Amino acid sequence: MGRLLGVLRLFRHDILVMLLSLKSRQTPRKVKGMMLLAILYLLSPIDLIPDAIPVLGMVDDVVIVPAAIAALMRLLPYGVRSDCERQADYILKHAKLAGVLVTLFLLAWVGVVVWGIYKLVS
Repeated sequence: MGRLLGVLRLFRHDILVMLLSLKSRQTPRKVKGMMLLAILYLLSPIDLIPDAIPVLGMVDDVVIVPAAIAALMRLLPYGVRSDCERQADYILKHAKLAGVLVTLFLLAWVGVVVWGIYKLVS
């Protein structure tokens, strides 16, 4: 799980561009298929080199996944890539505000639950 979160943090813009380009009709089918395979490999617990091997086990995390993401980004047509990058920038810019609002909502909800339990007990 830590591996997945680390890769997502480093490549969140590129991964978001890939996900947005999957829904674009201008993206070639072969590229869409390769993107789906890359996402499945990223989410899969099975690696080409098992993580049990001390140094080599991290090679696919450090080399293979970023290389696949970079190659797939280059395969996207220019128009699709620029449009998806613009959309990804907008989403990431507003994601921070959404995260703050969700956090405030959850804190308010927990406060209401704690207050309700306090009223029931006393």
